[in-house]
Amino acid sequence: MIGIAILIGACLAAYPQSDRETRLRALRDEIARLDRELQQLETEEGGVLGELDRISAELSLGRTRLREVALRADALGERIGEHEKTLAELGVAQSERRAYLAFRLRELYKGGSRQTLRRWLGDRDRRTYWRGLRYASFLSARDESVLAGYRQAADRVSAEKAGLESQREALEATRRETAATNRRLDAGRRRQQELLGEIRRDAARRETAIAELREASRGLAGLIEGLDPATTDAALDMTKFQGLLDWPAAGEVRSRFGTVIHPRFKTQVPHPGIDILARAGDPIRSVFEGEVVFAGWLRGYGLTTIVDHGGGLHSVYAHAAVTWADAGERVGRGQRLGIVGETGSFSGPSLYFELRLNGKAVDPEDWLRPN
Repeated sequence: MIGIAILIGACLAAYPQSDRETRLRALRDEIARLDRELQQLETEEGGVLGELDRISAELSLGRTRLREVALRADALGERIGEHEKTLAELGVAQSERRAYLAFRLRELYKGGSRQTLRRWLGDRDRRTYWRGLRYASFLSARDESVLAGYRQAADRVSAEKAGLESQREALEATRRETAATNRRLDAGRRRQQELLGEIRRDAARRETAIAELREASRGLAGLIEGLDPATTDAALDMTKFQGLLDWPAAGEVRSRFGTVIHPRFKTQVPHPGIDILARAGDPIRSVFEGEVVFAGWLRGYGLTTIVDHGGGLHSVYAHAAVTWADAGERVGRGQRLGIVGETGSFSGPSLYFELRLNGKAVDPEDWLRPN
């Protein structure tokens, strides 16, 4: 899918090593969180949405693992390049040492040890003798140093070759891991499409799914109404910024506020928010400062973050690939809450966004800057 290509492409950008390690730790945290969400979903009730949620969670987990493997492969490729560069440099140095040692051996062979020593020491006077002795000592020490350097470099070459082979084996393992993850993702997408096809063809299942969607919408409203209105002591009054808020994600509005025709079921359903056709992997940002009061999987909405902005105002961000903010965390205007995905979505990567004032849904486009 295009979304996966975008996510992997972003990961394969040229990260400095420290940035790559930071990103790897973040991805592993995301994998652990998604794994916990999936385990929780497997213990909950079924139904059409429950089955779709589990498939969606598996796909999101697989995509995140794919991004982590891609970064590991990138790091391995860099280390392989470093080994190859070191081996090339050692090869040049060893060639120079071999040439010198071969020359010295030829000199000794041609002159013989006694004649060579006589040439170095001289046979005329004492001064020439001591000068020759110092020169012979110097040559001997230099030969010994070059030979020791050659042996040490030979050991290092062996170590570098072993390291290179190890890194190549690790890279091959990551390639196999990538292929296996892609196969699981393909199987998950097929199951998802098959289930959606069954729902479209089976009127009874379709009605069940629509009823569950309506129940999920009521559940979200009930969740927000049940939140403590005093959890956030806002420094600014968000109502004074109506019509001036930044968009939570870049993209066109696919479905607007109000009753809409469901894109899969072709039936009217309540739609107390907007669907933004955003790209997979794009950041999801808080539209205003506040406190995260919910971050996790929400039936019918996938990975969802709810922010309390004070004054009875809450914003909802759903269908994320992963959430980055935890419940209880203070966030600022424009702060990243996660990345765009398609968990709980019936129509690919998008961001579902709601605004509620005193528990009642209001049209988000009345609060956002003109797009």
